[in-house]
Amino acid sequence: MRKKIRIVYTSTFKIPGIKYPHGISEELMAIKDPDTEVAYQRAPDAFVHFVEQNYEADLVAVQSAREAWKAEQEGELDAICLGCSAEPGVKAARELCDVLVMGAACAVQHVASMLGRKFSYIIGGGEGEVTHGRDTILSTAEQNGLSHKLASIRCLNLPPMGFNEALLSEDELNRLKEDALLESKKAIYEDGAEVIIGYGGPKLHDYLVENLKPLGVPVLSISQTLLKVTEMLVRLGLTQSKRTYPKPRRIYDFAMEQIRIVPKDSG
Repeated sequence: MRKKIRIVYTSTFKIPGIKYPHGISEELMAIKDPDTEVAYQRAPDAFVHFVEQNYEADLVAVQSAREAWKAEQEGELDAICLGCSAEPGVKAARELCDVLVMGAACAVQHVASMLGRKFSYIIGGGEGEVTHGRDTILSTAEQNGLSHKLASIRCLNLPPMGFNEALLSEDELNRLKEDALLESKKAIYEDGAEVIIGYGGPKLHDYLVENLKPLGVPVLSISQTLLKVTEMLVRLGLTQSKRTYPKPRRIYDFAMEQIRIVPKDSG
């Protein structure tokens, strides 16, 4: 009989329009192993709406690491997942925790590198000549030693919440699907991508899978890949090396308070 395992997802987001407490999606519940219990823990002082650039990532990194440490202290568990693609706080959480800590970019990029020579991201953040989310993706690829396999980062002209299927109308979702498919094909034919890493929810993922399958190009869901890689490593009895991530000499608890700052030029 296989051992039951418990995985805790931690979050430091407070997304407008989403009712909290917010649990694990039906998409993940449908693909998890029957012997896997998945729980969700959100930072009580969460205030950042999304992580797009280094600014937001640095704001929530200490919260993410703190919540991972608290989850390990509060009960028996086998792994902690941090689902943000920028991986804020993942390295710190690996130092704090003895159980496995997995970040989204680490999981999906390594799997993508096993399926093809080059992979591309299809994400939001485009705004004319400005691409808001590019540096965080590049940084995680460099951290994982896979920047040479990153063919491109294709950015749609949308903020991160523009991919949230819980907040989109049917027309908005259909436009998102069409735009993401167009950028995926550009990544394949112009950038040399052989694997696509998609961003967003299950409806967009399924649409890209269906439309890119005739081209022989696999599409990875970040959230699905994170869960399944975490399950695999737990089943193998593996966790992060404590020679790479030694325990800190002192551990701090804290709370953060949001203070709204109105820029001078906003009137």
